Amino acid sequence: MIQVKTDLQAITMGKVHVLVAESFDIYRHGLESILNSSNKVHLEYVCKSGNELIKYFRRKPTSVCLVSSGIPDMNIHDLMMELEKAIEEPPVIVLTHSTELTHLNQSLKAGVKGYLTKNSPSEELIDAILEVSQGRQAFGKSASQLMIGKYADSAKKLPSKGKKLITKREREIVKLIVQGYTSAEIANLLYISTRTVETHRANLMNKLELKNTAALVRYAMEQDLS
Repeated sequence: MIQVKTDLQAITMGKVHVLVAESFDIYRHGLESILNSSNKVHLEYVCKSGNELIKYFRRKPTSVCLVSSGIPDMNIHDLMMELEKAIEEPPVIVLTHSTELTHLNQSLKAGVKGYLTKNSPSEELIDAILEVSQGRQAFGKSASQLMIGKYADSAKKLPSKGKKLITKREREIVKLIVQGYTSAEIANLLYISTRTVETHRANLMNKLELKNTAALVRYAMEQDLS
């Protein structure tokens, strides 16, 4: 029995552990299939409710949580509050049918690290899990398009003085940050150094009086910008 446990630890070593909360059988079994077929993640447990997820997360607080927006027993705000009792900034990805900006914004304000629609390809899901496991944010293509569209609309509404506050290059960098690119990746895309990207990011934070990247993403989602 001890040897079996040791073998299991060896098999899962280096993999990202994942917990799933999904109330519908079809989606739950689909997620099981996708995760079990990946050599980068280890499916720790699959449950049907938020309360079950909380119980297992307390045992494995480093696990990435995939949470369906349709779980019946609690909303995302209440769930995040409970998970935060186990660890600060729990790695949670919301899986949803919704492409509504209001729902996306509510999820971000609750503190989730990732947001994917349920029609996302399996590769996108695995990539999001890996990103979130490293403390970064991850958004599916549908969510990124919503956020970029909202940012563009909001920028148009800025008064002339406000528009001058943010440079063209800073706008480019904000859009790429919203899409989930790292500073190194942004540097490669824009043909500038990583240090330059970090400088632009710091200037943005200072100009907009924001404390972190999550706040910058929320800024891009706000309807009224100052």
